[in-house]
Amino acid sequence: MPTATATTAELPECANCAETVDLLRCSRCHNALFCSRACQRAYWPFHRLSCQKNEFADAVEETEPKFASWMRSHGKLAVLKDDEVDRLERAGAATMGVSRSEVLESMYNRLEPRPQEPTYTAEEMQAMRTSRNHASNQKALLPSHKQAWEQIQPASDLGQDCGTYKWSQTQTEISVFVQLPEQTRRHEVVVELTPSKLMIKLGAKLILNGQLYSDVKKEDSMWLLADRILHLTMLKRNRRGNYANQCTNADTFWKSVMKHAPQQERLEAAYPPSRYYALAIENDVSSSQQHTMAVAGLQRKLRAAPE
Repeated sequence: MPTATATTAELPECANCAETVDLLRCSRCHNALFCSRACQRAYWPFHRLSCQKNEFADAVEETEPKFASWMRSHGKLAVLKDDEVDRLERAGAATMGVSRSEVLESMYNRLEPRPQEPTYTAEEMQAMRTSRNHASNQKALLPSHKQAWEQIQPASDLGQDCGTYKWSQTQTEISVFVQLPEQTRRHEVVVELTPSKLMIKLGAKLILNGQLYSDVKKEDSMWLLADRILHLTMLKRNRRGNYANQCTNADTFWKSVMKHAPQQERLEAAYPPSRYYALAIENDVSSSQQHTMAVAGLQRKLRAAPE
């Protein structure tokens, strides 16, 4: 990272700890300042939301450093010159020839920040509608318990469909879903949970067995059966509002259910996604949690029912 120089007019500080000596500038966005790589890594979950590479500023950095700094500080990706504005105005007023959108596209080329809208023919649109209708009709033919299983769709960066089980997470809980085979009886469902280990077994078939990714609170965790689905909810011991020593919110993120899970059952993200920090502590209503809320309501009814 290039070294940042302080000025008498403004005293810059580290974005993480407010240190003002020997600051380094982020090599990607050239805006944020840090006193060390340790501070940069610690602040990354928050800095990544605004850290963006500015290719236009990089291109003019050597010849016009002040202009490049202005573009970065104001979030500008490009600036049109007077002759380029004239070209756009002429193209917009013309009744024939090159259109205004074509002129704009030629100016930005690969650095255009806005993605182009997809174009489809009438036949392609009809094929997509037919495919959607077919998928909808096929889903309607499924039994209710299979529809419930299909509706559990963990967000790709917050959980995973691992085939034999699905899992998702919030900042406080881990939810694990296992679909029971047709002939499985209730006494064949075995769940053994300790603060650091988990074992789920359906008859003779072992679904999960081993050390958890991180510790949980066994006394505040629960599991139940509904719609032929085993739903296990585990309360994270290190969670939002109850952090372990020297831990931050980023440390509450689980990359897998089991600590030694195979690679295909682990999330690939190096850092928690931004949506993880935006999740509510309770009552998350993502599609993967709809079944959670339904069975929680069923559990309340069972508790209130007379014996």
